[in-house]
Amino acid sequence: MKSKIIQLRTFLKRNKIFFEVLAATALTITSIFVSFKANNISKRQMEIMELENTPRIEIQRTQLFTDSTKTYQVTKWLVFNNNSKISNFEIEKEISYLNIAKKNREEISIPVIEYLNPSGKLSGQNEGLIYEFDNINSFHDEFVTSQKLLEYGAVDVKSFIEISYHDVLGRKEIKYFQILPLIQEISKTDWDLTYEDWSNKSNNAIYLKYIEKNIKQIKK
Repeated sequence: MKSKIIQLRTFLKRNKIFFEVLAATALTITSIFVSFKANNISKRQMEIMELENTPRIEIQRTQLFTDSTKTYQVTKWLVFNNNSKISNFEIEKEISYLNIAKKNREEISIPVIEYLNPSGKLSGQNEGLIYEFDNINSFHDEFVTSQKLLEYGAVDVKSFIEISYHDVLGRKEIKYFQILPLIQEISKTDWDLTYEDWSNKSNNAIYLKYIEKNIKQIKK
């Protein structure tokens, strides 16, 4: 028994450096693992914090009658922020088209200038309903134009907006939405393509208020 103890002691003395290196390596590996774990936790916490502070913009549309006979309607859009707080909300740009689906199945898209009412209304709130706007300057002219073109084809309006706001961290965010005939968020790529198309056709852009002039231009 004593002989075995002496042999073990001799073995340990001879391999002292090996065990020291092994222990140091084990400590290093453990330290790296703990650091990696802590970094993952920190990253996850940051993602959660960013998610909690990311505004969720939603746009809803409603129709309001403007006369007692309920003949004419104005379209109103309501902008909601359903998460976090924002400031300095505004509509940066608008792109609108008068679309005509002719009876021969040909489609025409004519750029429209100032379809939306530029004087929107801020609610004064950072969350919930934050902004509302309408097409009160255009809805009547749109209705009359569509009636005058009934025998020519179906008329509707396609409209897009670029919005901006500052989030709770002070960063300026920009988003893009189609608001007619559908309401949906679109990518910057889709916005850029639409904006380029509108710009290329802008020489033929119209104001809806010039109804008779527009009708002649469309039918020629």
